[in-house]
Amino acid sequence: MKAIEINGKIDDTGNLILEHPLEINTPTNVRVIILVPENSEKSEIETDKTEEANFEKVMNAYQKISEKYKNALRELAK
Repeated sequence: MKAIEINGKIDDTGNLILEHPLEINTPTNVRVIILVPENSEKSEIETDKTEEANFEKVMNAYQKISEKYKNALRELAK
């Protein structure tokens, strides 16, 4: 198996949301290991909550840039 490390968050309904899409070209089963902060890491959780609003902004920006990049590559391939 190949290991990929990526950050993400668990939303209010328990779904895992990754900070950016994985570059895996074919649908496949994966094994997921979740590392959750312990009680002694509460400051990290508070920092994550502060950064949560920025996370959504960054995700939106990433998606727009990613789409522009893909379009540029398509144009170059013509």
